[in-house]
Amino acid sequence: MHLGTRLRRVLPATILLLGLLAGLGAASAQADAPPSIEGGRRTPHTAEHTPGSAAGTPLPSPSPLETAPPLNPQASNPGTPLTPKDTTNGADPSPAKPSDKTDEQAAHTVRFDPADGSKPTQASVKTGTLATPPQENPQRPGFRFDGWTLDGRPYDFRTPVLKDTTLKAQWSRITDWTLSPEHGPATGTRLTISPPDKQEPYYTSIQAAGDQIVGLTGDGRIHTWTQDHTPVQVPSPTQASDGFHYLQAAAGDQWQAALGSDQHIYTWDSQQSTPTILDTGQDTRFTSISLNGDRLLAVDRKGQVHAFQDSQKDSRDPNPKLLEQATTILPGKAQAVTAAASASRTLIVDSDGQAWTWETSSPGDVKPEPVRQDPGTRTVQAQALNQGFLLLDADGQAWYLADCTTNPTVVSPPEGMKASRITADKNQAIITDWEGHVWAWKPGETPMRADNGNQPYTQAVLADGRITAISRQDGLHQWSLDGQGRPGQPARPDTTTTPTLETASMDGQPLTPDKSNDAWQTDIPAHTPGPATITITGSQDGQPFTRSLNYTVDQPLTRDIRQGSTHTVSFDTNGGSQAPQPQQVPYPYGRVQRPIPDPVREGHQFDGWFISDIAYDFSKPVTDNLTLTAKWTPSTWTINPDKGSQFGNETTTITPPPGQGIKFNQISGSRDFGDRGFTLAVGSDGNAYAWGRNNYGQLGDGTLTQRNKPVIVKKPAGASADFTYVQVSAGDEQSLAVGSDGYVYAWGNNESGQLGNGSSGGYSTVPLRVIDPNDPRSGLTAVQVSAGYYHSLALDARGNIWAWGFNQFGELGNGNNINSAIPTLAQYPRDAGTVTAIQVSGGFHHTAAIDTKGNTWSWGWNWFGQLGNGNNIDSAIPVPVQYPRDAGTVTAIQVSAGADHSLIIDTKGNTWAWGWNQLGELGNGSSSADANPVPGMVKYPENAGTVTAIQVSAGGYHSLAIDKNGNAWAWGGNDSGELGIGTTSKSEIPALVQYPKNAGAVTTVQVSAGGYHSLGIDKEGKTWAWGYNQFGQLGNGTISNSSIPTPVAFNLSPVISSVTFDTSPATNLNYINDSSVTVLTPEHLPGPVTVSVGYTLGCEGSTLINKSLTYTYLPAGVLPRAGGEGILLAFATGMTGMGGVLASRRHRREAHQLLHASHE
Repeated sequence: MHLGTRLRRVLPATILLLGLLAGLGAASAQADAPPSIEGGRRTPHTAEHTPGSAAGTPLPSPSPLETAPPLNPQASNPGTPLTPKDTTNGADPSPAKPSDKTDEQAAHTVRFDPADGSKPTQASVKTGTLATPPQENPQRPGFRFDGWTLDGRPYDFRTPVLKDTTLKAQWSRITDWTLSPEHGPATGTRLTISPPDKQEPYYTSIQAAGDQIVGLTGDGRIHTWTQDHTPVQVPSPTQASDGFHYLQAAAGDQWQAALGSDQHIYTWDSQQSTPTILDTGQDTRFTSISLNGDRLLAVDRKGQVHAFQDSQKDSRDPNPKLLEQATTILPGKAQAVTAAASASRTLIVDSDGQAWTWETSSPGDVKPEPVRQDPGTRTVQAQALNQGFLLLDADGQAWYLADCTTNPTVVSPPEGMKASRITADKNQAIITDWEGHVWAWKPGETPMRADNGNQPYTQAVLADGRITAISRQDGLHQWSLDGQGRPGQPARPDTTTTPTLETASMDGQPLTPDKSNDAWQTDIPAHTPGPATITITGSQDGQPFTRSLNYTVDQPLTRDIRQGSTHTVSFDTNGGSQAPQPQQVPYPYGRVQRPIPDPVREGHQFDGWFISDIAYDFSKPVTDNLTLTAKWTPSTWTINPDKGSQFGNETTTITPPPGQGIKFNQISGSRDFGDRGFTLAVGSDGNAYAWGRNNYGQLGDGTLTQRNKPVIVKKPAGASADFTYVQVSAGDEQSLAVGSDGYVYAWGNNESGQLGNGSSGGYSTVPLRVIDPNDPRSGLTAVQVSAGYYHSLALDARGNIWAWGFNQFGELGNGNNINSAIPTLAQYPRDAGTVTAIQVSGGFHHTAAIDTKGNTWSWGWNWFGQLGNGNNIDSAIPVPVQYPRDAGTVTAIQVSAGADHSLIIDTKGNTWAWGWNQLGELGNGSSSADANPVPGMVKYPENAGTVTAIQVSAGGYHSLAIDKNGNAWAWGGNDSGELGIGTTSKSEIPALVQYPKNAGAVTTVQVSAGGYHSLGIDKEGKTWAWGYNQFGQLGNGTISNSSIPTPVAFNLSPVISSVTFDTSPATNLNYINDSSVTVLTPEHLPGPVTVSVGYTLGCEGSTLINKSLTYTYLPAGVLPRAGGEGILLAFATGMTGMGGVLASRRHRREAHQLLHASHE
């Protein structure tokens, strides 16, 4: 059928349907309206009598010096007026009297703690009044001041002070523009210029008026925005002094207002975006402001309330401004603290917590009347509605004060709910309780829960039908409420603007940067060796900027026998975006720099850089030319079917892409020499992962929760978005790492200062930067780290060894036995000359290292000969290991320190061991508790032939090794199966690790020995673990020991947890296989909508959101496989019948009422 013919056939039916719908609406309205009973005219509407229409008798004002008892409201239903409590003589409460105690009222101390080690300041604040923060924000190099907090929550300076209070400064580390690499060859290279991380504003309060939102940050900046728009920062006033910031912000219909740190009021509107000072006629200073519509109320330092009105309210002034209309002084000595105004009424809260109100629209001299309050009740917040006010008392009880009354009614809360913040706009209010839940409320109704409970909030507002809330965890969230008031899925609005790079130059020579993803790239021209300056200009946070960044043009390398030559590392993106430029990496301190940003490929997700199937370890020195290849996993999500009825309730299937192919490139078992154990790893995605015991936060995931599967280690505070971990090392109960920024990080137990942050005691559940002892404001840089029992070690790019933490036995090597909470340099003997180390390893209470000449050094505890220097005397400085004379020159290439023994590999592939041997950990065919202070060769089985080792790892009381053929060997203690040989019997000589039979031939490429467990990575990239597992350190999802290797449960397949169509959640989520789910679609208006799928990777970690899917809702009249005109005619028939029913119902109803009227 031709389209024109079809449309002509559908058109009459459509017109008929629309007419019937109009008639149906009219019929329905008339059916529900009161019928006329007198000559066709309806009876006049009689005003309803409400409980709040008569003025109540006010209660006495409580003394500010009395202890306020908990409020016990007698009214329990919405709209029930407060009744006075019984009195002993049966008399009614007397009217409230003005307070005579304001001048003599108690004062409290408010301390401002900068939380940066400097001395706090303090101020004395009268009870019930407002604290004022220091006029200038505190400063801390390298950090942004986020605001003052109370018990970890943003502090609102509109809150009356009722007790001594300590406010702590909140800080965020500042990131800056960075260069990658920071140095390069004299012939030139490709340079990446990356912007700083987006730093979201730390909002302390938000206000709403209509669709406009005004947010105040803790450092005194104001942002304004409407829904779905990025916040715009309000500029400082012209001629503002240095350090000026805003203290309060208020939103109105046409105007916005702010209180400055100079205690003056500033206003602006859509025509004048820069705030200008409000002309108050004199140098009056103010302490609080509020704005409703076009009416501004301001409380001055004397407790007087000033009212300002828009000059164009009753005129056509082309240049409107706010003019002062009146000044109100409360009776007696009562002093106003805050004020709010509705369209016809004003309410003031004084320093005693007494509320006062009066009708501003009434003619004549109207004086404030006290609001009826229960004795002991203290009002602390007030918000204006279109009609009436919402009040909040100090006990967390909300009250509603209707117009034309001074008698408030209880806003009945759900069981146990205590309110902490209230906001209002027009006819609806939002209440945030102490637990962080959000509630929506209207007069006459019970508060309804308006959030999904996934996280707590500090404050929320309703604007244009959507809730905007400040999360206690991560900034702003927004969501909608459906027709039944049910909350949708919260989303993070974009609260930052992307920095823009405009120009770049090198020592004055222009560069031509091109944007690539979120960074810029440019070619560096040939340049003479030495320092150079890269100057960049652009826009950031809406302001122009100029930066000078340091760059070093490398000197030609001096090649010698030990260092060898520089090696070239190339990159193959394997079908992805343009490959990064090759890198020239010198040996032994050079490391491949992970390219920034990651490559991209349409329809795929990047798994990392690999050599064959082995994830590349960016912590290793480069000994040959390399090519690193990108690995990819398909990333396409599907939905089928992708369209359906607007009425919803239809089944659709969502299928995620296969699991991401991230592999571990590095593993580290904890140096636990007691009943403990955990594991660290670095993934090919650049994240660090951890699992096992977590009693001191050594997993670094921000908790103390034990894990039996890998979880992601948090990135350091203030780290850039492209920050990755390069190396990790697990100690006894502390962890160390090297970041892509070159700094050393530590977390976990800090009993002996082993975190290196300048303090001892306590613990940290998140990574902290180890400080540079030469510059405490900076961090220690290193190319390798090693965590011992209670001490920590780092090797820098100059070959220096730094040590900190426990030092009773001299394990720090700094010449004394004093613990150190900051890094100290290892001090070699004077006659050793210049010693340049290339590797360091920490044991129980001793340390071992190798220098560039292949010499082995050790220091610390030596009771069992673990220093290998021929005696068992402790040493607080490094001493050379003494190999047997008949061994000739032994040149070490790798060293590993265990509990009380040490291992090395020499240039010939021989394995050497010395120290304690009670369980056979030296692998020499014997076991005894005697000291073994002279290194001896490990004796591999005779039938193994010549074993050439390429890696060794010394554990608590066992040892591991890999040979050049990829065989894994183990020997020593085996009580928990840590040798992986299928038994729990010790072995005094190396035995082959027995992988499961169904694993086939396993070629091992890396091993790590923990205290009582072991780990390995094979050439397929799979990670294995075996041994002790009481704390889940094997990472296989259990806490059962295993005497053979078991795979680490590293599942990164998406596991779907929620599905949302636009803002409406789907229902009946069911799994139909390991990954796909079916859901029932919700109702929605016709048209395409975004499908948001919430998921986790392998049921672990935080919830991620995918928004790549689209679902199309079809109009009800054009259902799939149904004729358009047919369905319309069906609807028309139904509507005709319904209209008849409604007309009949109205006829019967009118007849019934006329019959009653005739009998009256």
